Amino acid sequence: MRPWGSDLPRGTDPGMPRNLTRVVFRIRAFLGVMLALALLSAPVIAARPIVDLHKLDAYFALFASDSNVPWQATTVRLDTYSGAPVQFAVYQVDPADVVTAGSNARPRAIDTRGRHAISTFSFTPPGGYQFQSSEVDVQLGSREGFFVVEARRGDVGEQVWINRTRVGLLTKETPGELLLYATDLGTGRALAHMRVQFVVNNSFEARYTDTNGLVRWNRSPRPVFALAQWGNSYTFASFLPQAPLPATIVGVRTDTAVVHAGGTVRVVGFARTRSNASLRPATGTASIAMRLGSTLLAQVDAPVDGAGAFSSDIPIPANAAAGDYAVLAQVDGGVGGATVHVDADANGLSLEVAGGCDGPCDAANDVPVNITSSRGGVAVHVQIVRSPHVFPGYASPEIPWGTSPWLDQTVQTNGDGHATVMIAHPTDGLPSTYGVRIDAGGASAVTRIVVPTASLAVRLQLDRDQQTLGTPVNFDVFGEEVGSEKPAAGARVTVQLQHGPTTQEQALTLDADGHAHGTFSAPSLGTNLVFATIDASGAKATDAQQVDIVPQATQDTSLNGSANVRITLDRSIYRAGDDARIDASLDGAQGEALLTLESASGTQTVVAPVHDGRASAALRIADAPGDLRVGAAFVRDGAIAWTSVPLALDAPGRPINASIGMPPGGLAAGAPVNFILRDVAGSAGTAIVRISRGAPSGGAVFESAPALLAVGLAVTQVSAPEGRTWHPWVDATGEHAQVLGFERRSSPPQNLSLEQADTQAVSWNVARYNGSAIAVQLPSVRGSYTLSILAINDDGRVIAASSPITVQ
Repeated sequence: MRPWGSDLPRGTDPGMPRNLTRVVFRIRAFLGVMLALALLSAPVIAARPIVDLHKLDAYFALFASDSNVPWQATTVRLDTYSGAPVQFAVYQVDPADVVTAGSNARPRAIDTRGRHAISTFSFTPPGGYQFQSSEVDVQLGSREGFFVVEARRGDVGEQVWINRTRVGLLTKETPGELLLYATDLGTGRALAHMRVQFVVNNSFEARYTDTNGLVRWNRSPRPVFALAQWGNSYTFASFLPQAPLPATIVGVRTDTAVVHAGGTVRVVGFARTRSNASLRPATGTASIAMRLGSTLLAQVDAPVDGAGAFSSDIPIPANAAAGDYAVLAQVDGGVGGATVHVDADANGLSLEVAGGCDGPCDAANDVPVNITSSRGGVAVHVQIVRSPHVFPGYASPEIPWGTSPWLDQTVQTNGDGHATVMIAHPTDGLPSTYGVRIDAGGASAVTRIVVPTASLAVRLQLDRDQQTLGTPVNFDVFGEEVGSEKPAAGARVTVQLQHGPTTQEQALTLDADGHAHGTFSAPSLGTNLVFATIDASGAKATDAQQVDIVPQATQDTSLNGSANVRITLDRSIYRAGDDARIDASLDGAQGEALLTLESASGTQTVVAPVHDGRASAALRIADAPGDLRVGAAFVRDGAIAWTSVPLALDAPGRPINASIGMPPGGLAAGAPVNFILRDVAGSAGTAIVRISRGAPSGGAVFESAPALLAVGLAVTQVSAPEGRTWHPWVDATGEHAQVLGFERRSSPPQNLSLEQADTQAVSWNVARYNGSAIAVQLPSVRGSYTLSILAINDDGRVIAASSPITVQ
């Protein structure tokens, strides 16, 4: 039996009379209903206000293509975040107004008040409240000249300029000369006797193109800007500053990139002085200093011999601090340098670290790392960074994409001072370069372990890691043999651009230098991954990079060549006085092509007729300083497509990368043998021969030394590039448009630098040679080694070669 009051509403007193209790409950219920109504009718106050989506109307961005021809429709790109209509007005303006408005540090808008619009219309973006990129036809018909397009939403305005022209300009800029070439973007023919106004020292100077559409400028001061006019068509070019050719070039290399405190680093180098068009051996004394920041560790003087070569040994104090030291050499006003890492000892404790693979490491297995301490029972801190790339003979100026911490742990050495750490192998199918650093009690040691996935290595290089939406992604692929670093000439490369489930693919063939250039014309908005793969005898060599496609990147230029232009030379290497036969092609090209031979002192040119998309010419090779390249430029579909390839010249004062000719019959341990440098003219000089365990890195790589002579690279710009490039808006009159942006706050970046390879030079010899055979004493211990030769010749040549060898 339930007690009395158990059926009453909760919160009432059972001692209260039953009828009064029900009245109280009804009053409470009524007050509850009234309170609820009051709350519903009161203003709502929340932690976050309700978003007013119409504020997104102020977020929009306007972009215009850098190149427009009058026989094609001209569009602007409109990026929006809402579907509110945008009002457009188009005005024709004087070219001087556009040039003046854009010459400020921050470009300004052109005042359109009082101007008559030649076209007005409204555009409603699709998609509602989301990001949408639209191309809007500005309805210019066949008009030529400069125009301003203004877009408005209420009081918010943006403005872009448009140049509709049939004139295309190509410029070649070197330290010795500025070359300008004018062409008709419709017919592809050179524009003769066209007026070009150059801005020099804040004043205009008029020139006219010759019968081949060319203007050359080879005096000082140089112009900074050019405005060209042909009828109602205009175009312009802004020139880039060019550094003068150095009077003296100094190169420095070391026997190893890592040395222990108390040891010795061996330094070699060369000095070249410019004499007219050639680089000759310098004379005098090389002052060599080794520094850690502002602290001078050691300084020695070394005589410069008749070949312009110098060498010296620098002892490292036993108490030297760990760090990356600069080895600097100065000769006759020129300075060169290399970097050496010093491993420190502390309180009688020294450490060593090395890869533990018997021969090349297998990418499918874990990699052993052997650690040695000078006394047993030491706790050693191990840090390993992995880069998913293998770049033989190439040092990336930045931390490569995908580099990340891979292992961080502490191990105890046994009583004999030994310990082994296993590096877990990755499963991404990419090669690996591991930077290994160990430390204990103030002592340290570093090394680098390279684990390729095939006998070839691929290097994929993007022209930029961030690109504007609607702009092509240009890339270069390089292929080399692992160990010998010989170009993978003729290898087929498959390149993929991946964005989510979408994949674009193209196949390329590497040229004689192991290089190919390509372009993806339509990358998707967001993060894209690019993969380059070579199938090497069943094993795949792959490299990968990342490019972010954004509404507007920080900068777009026309400095990148076209992957569609092909150049073929009749020889792999030339000598001064030879004629180089150039054959160039571009499917669909018409009119005339510009063929060039570019050097630091200037550019030789031939304007050749185009037949079935092909053009050819012969150019005489002259001795010239710096980098030598052959270029070709065509007109197709209202755009200029161009490319250039290196030309190898075997001449005094030139850089040469050669191959090593092996003696017949194998290499016996301890035997003296003679090696030759293939495909180069014989010339006496000083030869540096090194046999090392493992592949050198950093400042110990000989193969990169000759490239120091390749100065004065020609810079090419075009006004009408083959792929579309865009320039952004400026704020028009009224309220400024809003720009959506995001800022990521995080902890300080991790140290992802890759340590250098601690290679042991088991043989090191600096001696004169007669220009033919180079005598080498092989190691007495059988095994696999790397043979490196740096030849510094009396006639100014600098020759480098490297090859893996097996001593039996």
